[in-house]
Amino acid sequence: MTDETASLARPLPWQKDVWDSFNRAVEVNRMPHALLLHGSNGVGKRRLALCFAQRMLCLATVDHYACGTCKSCKLLLAGSHPDLSILEPAEEGKKILVDDVRKLCTKLNTTAQQGGWKISLIMDADAMNINASNALLKSLEEPQGKTLLILTSDRLHALLPTIRSRCQKQHLPVPNLDIVTHWLNEVTGNSADVSKAIEVSNGCPLLALHNIESGTLGMRQDFESVIEGVASGTLTSMDAAQRCAKLNGNNIVDWYMNYLHRLVTNEGQGGADLSLFHFQDRLISARKLLLSQSNVNQQLLLEGLFMDWAQSSSAGNN
Repeated sequence: MTDETASLARPLPWQKDVWDSFNRAVEVNRMPHALLLHGSNGVGKRRLALCFAQRMLCLATVDHYACGTCKSCKLLLAGSHPDLSILEPAEEGKKILVDDVRKLCTKLNTTAQQGGWKISLIMDADAMNINASNALLKSLEEPQGKTLLILTSDRLHALLPTIRSRCQKQHLPVPNLDIVTHWLNEVTGNSADVSKAIEVSNGCPLLALHNIESGTLGMRQDFESVIEGVASGTLTSMDAAQRCAKLNGNNIVDWYMNYLHRLVTNEGQGGADLSLFHFQDRLISARKLLLSQSNVNQQLLLEGLFMDWAQSSSAGNN
């Protein structure tokens, strides 16, 4: 179990329509056996999955929310509900392995200890390796009664088509900017960093909040100054790579992609330079390499990226 079961969740303000649709499905007994919540990192997929799992396990829901006081809710609050399983990568950037999926599937095939639903959540389901994905298919193909499997994914395309086709997919879009700004101002006490955090987070509220609370926003701004230094020629590729040596490689690629997206969007009014799109392909290749291998030489990878970036920036200025 994760620590997130220590307090009962509520859907976020921008999730109301999806939440209402889930509850209507429960009321008319039309719940699917598997839900796939997908959308950008930071829109609240994990929060919604937990909230709905708790609502389904509650024995005395109040206004379609978990009541927080019944026996089932007390087990949820203690993080020890026997009919709720949560599977996710052991560490950021790691895979979900086949043995863990097999254990989860075995539990799905047992009788619910509390006499109600059995709920299993697979967070970051696109982190399953091929064997783990195949192990999950049987449970998706032959679901047991009163069993619900909820998957979340930032990268829908990375899931096997056979898994996608056996789930009811629910896209969670990035909410309206005004909603995000209002919510972040409320939860942060009108932080001066809200506007910048939203910008570098592509409008994703929880990612913006994380950037503010964790100090990541400052790290991202420092990283973007490195990018701009390479583009202007004031930093060599080697120096830039050394300055980023302690950063997580996956984060670097994500931040670079975000920066490039904003750059292309801004330049798109007058036609973005083709070299930027070529560099985006280079970033995609770097991400695949980082995901497929655990012993990548990050220094060499970064030096190569920054060299390509310097060339792309130079081409864009010609």
